[in-house]
Amino acid sequence: MAIVRVPQLGRTFIMPAEIEVFLAGMGVEYRRWTRVNPIPAGAPVEEILKTYGPELDSYRTRRGFSAYDVVDLEPETPGLEEMLRAFRREHWHDDYEARFILAGRGVCNVHPAGRVVTTIELEPGDLISIGPGICHWFDLCAEKRFRAIRFLAAAETGRMEYTGSGIEGDYEPVCMGPAYFPVKAMRPARTVSHSL
Repeated sequence: MAIVRVPQLGRTFIMPAEIEVFLAGMGVEYRRWTRVNPIPAGAPVEEILKTYGPELDSYRTRRGFSAYDVVDLEPETPGLEEMLRAFRREHWHDDYEARFILAGRGVCNVHPAGRVVTTIELEPGDLISIGPGICHWFDLCAEKRFRAIRFLAAAETGRMEYTGSGIEGDYEPVCMGPAYFPVKAMRPARTVSHSL
């Protein structure tokens, strides 16, 4: 499940329904896609696309994407650091940028016009779609592993513009993970006996 933090407002969201509503208010779509029988993170691309086919085709058609593919990044990926340097700078696209996370984790910082920065930590099962013109930047968590289904826009112009604001320098790509929000174990009720 995603973890959404708004540092300047001191707010954190961990419930998918709350995250969905909060992000929708800034032009970012969030969904949690889980399967009863999940496929292994390292499954071949063909198996992934076949297994998720109905959901992918439905989403592609409904949102007007032309296609989808699988992006697979790991520490050994050639040119990974150069690629990440480009994504770590605040930028925007002229079309939707949508990803469904299959493996690994990453942090997406979203900075809509006139709003404070919102940090979204993503993990497997999270679907995020950032609207056109919304400023954002992205980085991988420490393990540098990320596998996702990328949806491609119908009018693939490839236009990406950097803002040059430098605001990304004020935010560290800190990945907290679910362990940051521990669930307290229920303790058995104490029985008190009274003797007369």
